[in-house]
Amino acid sequence: MNARSSRTPLMLVIGGAVACLALVVLLVISVTVGVLVYRDGGSGPTRTAGPVEADPVETDPVETDPIETDPATATPTEDDPPSGELVLPPGVAEGQPYLELSSSEDGPVVDVYRDFLCPPCKDFQRVHGDDLVGLALQNKITFGVHPRPMLDDTSTPPGYSSRAANAAVCAYAENPEKWFPAEIALFEKQPGDEGLPDHEIIYIVSEATGLDIGDCFTDGEYHAWLQEVVEPEAREAVSGTPAVLIDGQPFTGDMGRSGTLKQAIEEA
Repeated sequence: MNARSSRTPLMLVIGGAVACLALVVLLVISVTVGVLVYRDGGSGPTRTAGPVEADPVETDPVETDPIETDPATATPTEDDPPSGELVLPPGVAEGQPYLELSSSEDGPVVDVYRDFLCPPCKDFQRVHGDDLVGLALQNKITFGVHPRPMLDDTSTPPGYSSRAANAAVCAYAENPEKWFPAEIALFEKQPGDEGLPDHEIIYIVSEATGLDIGDCFTDGEYHAWLQEVVEPEAREAVSGTPAVLIDGQPFTGDMGRSGTLKQAIEEA
């Protein structure tokens, strides 16, 4: 047999084996690439799912909006008419429990305590009011008036004494001399325990003084001063209303008789 011819089948076998091996290698490579591609394709949605799941987190600020608006909700309470905030009438020092209606260098100091719902105070105004106004306008006395809210709890609804006093103080704040006509009018129109509605109080004082006290009255501008300064001092200084102190000493004369108070003041 020709040796060269005998090697030909062997070479064919070797070539076939190499070809098969190459096919196997290609198959392995193809499978490996396919797996990797498949894994990459599967991981894509997983990454994109992150932002989708994070969307609620991105919208969290919407959920927290009510909390962010709470300060805005609280703002009106800070700007409300300060019924509890202490506002002093013009010319009144901190802790001063009276309105000074006149000043005298050598005359006595006269302090008068009254409540606008007190019937005896109305009688006091009728009997001694003109004398006190005259002495004050002539600066013969240093005159302090203490508008007490003592009878607030006795009116229906409660609070008439404070409301009436606040109205008179509002007039004083515009012009101290307007206290006198406001005071006179409020005593002349003094109600029973039922008190008067706000609009009537405003009308009475505005008509008597020619002043517009509507905003001051409605805001309760001086309620805190009446309750926190005027009334506590009055409870310690006098036993009730009406009451008069002349240079710090109680007037013990006949309050029901005209001229007695003026005489005691002039003799002080």
